[in-house]
Amino acid sequence: MKCIDQVIIYQNPDPLLVSRQAIFPGVVLLPNGDFLAMFAIGQAFDSADQRMYVCKSSDRGRTWSSPRRMHDHEFEPHEISETLKPLVLADGTLLATGYGFVRPDPLTPIVDPKTFEILPLNNLMTRSTDNGQTWATPLKVNIEGAQLEMSGPCIQLASGRILCACAPFHLGSDGHSGWVVYSDDNGKNWGKLSEFYRSENGEIAPWECRIVEMDPDHVAIIFWAYDTKNQENLTNYLVFSNDGGASFGGAVDTNILAQASNLIWLGDGKLLTIHSHREYPVGLWIRVIDVSGDHISIEQGINLLPEASVASDTKNISKQFGSLKFGQPALLQIGKHEFLATCWAVEDGQHVIKAYFLEL
Repeated sequence: MKCIDQVIIYQNPDPLLVSRQAIFPGVVLLPNGDFLAMFAIGQAFDSADQRMYVCKSSDRGRTWSSPRRMHDHEFEPHEISETLKPLVLADGTLLATGYGFVRPDPLTPIVDPKTFEILPLNNLMTRSTDNGQTWATPLKVNIEGAQLEMSGPCIQLASGRILCACAPFHLGSDGHSGWVVYSDDNGKNWGKLSEFYRSENGEIAPWECRIVEMDPDHVAIIFWAYDTKNQENLTNYLVFSNDGGASFGGAVDTNILAQASNLIWLGDGKLLTIHSHREYPVGLWIRVIDVSGDHISIEQGINLLPEASVASDTKNISKQFGSLKFGQPALLQIGKHEFLATCWAVEDGQHVIKAYFLEL
């Protein structure tokens, strides 16, 4: 495995004049062969004016168009700082799902640094029928009244069912669990399918969940496990389902001490994973993980961002969220042995969207 090139999908072209910070990317391969990238731009990492933007590449990700607003809708009476991820459905429709925090004013933080209370969260959905040129007005999605951290893209199973792995988002010291939500009508209606994880006392939060279908009806989920009682990061866990996400076996410890992670299926019992390590070993790590046996095994790995400066302050979750330097990595297969890895990262004081070209 090697990294053969890297590009910047977006960086602020006028940093001395205006603040435009880009975070939380999602990239898909469109039916016409173009790539579409979707990400949030705001004046600061947690600013109330974060809005979704899209840009495209027609040369396999080497160059990208200037980003444009995904839609011009403004929520009222309070603005919503939004983040969504795209999925190309089997019929060619683009579905974008995610969430947004309701902002009472520009200066109220998402996480109260003293109480750890978070702002109200709305789950959002929108779609495009013209390869991402135009998007419908985002709709608020109610799934059992939960405020769900739908930070990763949905997947569509071979059966046509849409799944998303997510967690009711709060920072309390118990009551945490991981959900699988689903839609059987291309995203029009949603419901809760199952719980993929719940610790004995509910103190382990399964954040930044990502899901992949391996073989038909066989799915895997990887997540950042955070011990809210002891205020510490745990290693990533994997869970597996053999019935399309309706039920899951016990969590498998990867022994990988990372936070936001992602995965795709390679076949032959192997996953390709990407991990944001904000503690030792710091960096953006790519690994091949064999899950075909009784125990998972890591076969190889490379670090795309081996810089100590990207570590985070882990004293408590508020400090950790407030000191992030990179994150929300993803993988996209673009050829038989070629993959595109993406993330956001801070470079020269600017939040930028990066892409790495990999050969396996």
